Amino acid sequence: MERFTGLIGVVLILGIAFLFSSNKKKINARLVISGLALQAIIAVLILKVPAVRTFFTYLGKGMQKIEEFAKQGAAFVYGGIITQTNSHGNVPYREQISGDNPFVFGFSVTAAIILVCVLVAIFYHIGLMQRIVSVIARGMNFIMRVSGAEALSNVASAFVGQVEAQVMIRPYLKGMTKSELLASMSGSLACIAGGILIVYANMGAQAGLNLAPKLIMASLMAAPGALVISKIVMPETEESQTLGKVKLEVKSEYTNLIDAISHAAADGFKIAMNVIAMLIGFIALIALLDWVLLKAGHVFNPGFDLSLNWIFGKVFYPFAWAMGVPEADISSAATLLGQKLSVNEFLAFKSLTTKEVPIITEKGLLIVTTAICGFANFSSVGMQIGGIGALAPERRADLARLGLKALLCGTLASYLSGAIAGILM
Repeated sequence: MERFTGLIGVVLILGIAFLFSSNKKKINARLVISGLALQAIIAVLILKVPAVRTFFTYLGKGMQKIEEFAKQGAAFVYGGIITQTNSHGNVPYREQISGDNPFVFGFSVTAAIILVCVLVAIFYHIGLMQRIVSVIARGMNFIMRVSGAEALSNVASAFVGQVEAQVMIRPYLKGMTKSELLASMSGSLACIAGGILIVYANMGAQAGLNLAPKLIMASLMAAPGALVISKIVMPETEESQTLGKVKLEVKSEYTNLIDAISHAAADGFKIAMNVIAMLIGFIALIALLDWVLLKAGHVFNPGFDLSLNWIFGKVFYPFAWAMGVPEADISSAATLLGQKLSVNEFLAFKSLTTKEVPIITEKGLLIVTTAICGFANFSSVGMQIGGIGALAPERRADLARLGLKALLCGTLASYLSGAIAGILM
């Protein structure tokens, strides 16, 4: 019966979305059912069909190769820096490309993000990325009967970053309905960018965890999942200008291929530095808060070590249980859910892959990986409002009003994917 505990999670998640719905009578049952079915089909294909599972396993190995290629560039820049190997010897970073090679977060993350940004820019410049997104978006538009703009935005979010996905629908942002805008924001928060996904996959590989297929599945499932949740929270009551059609009108903003590569490398570096800065700031702040909580806990009970992880483990326990996480992992899973929402997904994946917050069962690992694979956290809401607001300044007020709703939808969409994946495990 443990397999079907996730059904409670699905009901709970949909129930919370229904509770926050702005117009319960306008909820499109066909859209909700088709979206849930699409999520389940994606999970079945990746988890249960050997050929598809093998394909995504090889895709995961390809992600590890990308990190190896990225290190070639990093070795030139960081070659003289001495780092510690797994056997506790000190070796120059350049010599660790093959052999006893530890995962040096600052070096590896920077290099991988920059390379993936360069590859995406190349694919974007030659038109390949737009074609892939457009084909998948047409399929989602046909199945779920959502508008072209929100289908494009949600599918693009499974490949590129939060703001980059909105660039693909820039011509429509000004005239999008509030329901479409919420759906687009929710999709960007529920999914994960390709460059970050590769970083997480390689963090898992360093810990002996094969996370790549799970991460790809999570990001793909999040696209229809975000549409399901957002269309419950804010059903469509206006006339969409892209209803029933998917038309991608985005042209490359680069002069040529060299221009694309140089701009992408600079953008990738900014993203990597932003990630590193956020982690240093948040982890340092958490250490401070944990120290304060520890001292406060000892005032009441000298043997009680109060911490943020303890608090997260209690607050998010019901969600972890309802999603079907095995009993041995519920407390740890709840802690990771709390870290991801309140801080960011980087900290959650760091805790998971370094086993600071260990997950010991395969089913627990699948559910947790799926549930924390997304940008839905408070800092990302601010980034979205700023980024999309720059593309469509006239919609900034709407973006600000929808920010917290998008966070709710993105979070619930990730949890919904986790619950469905757990049922099929």
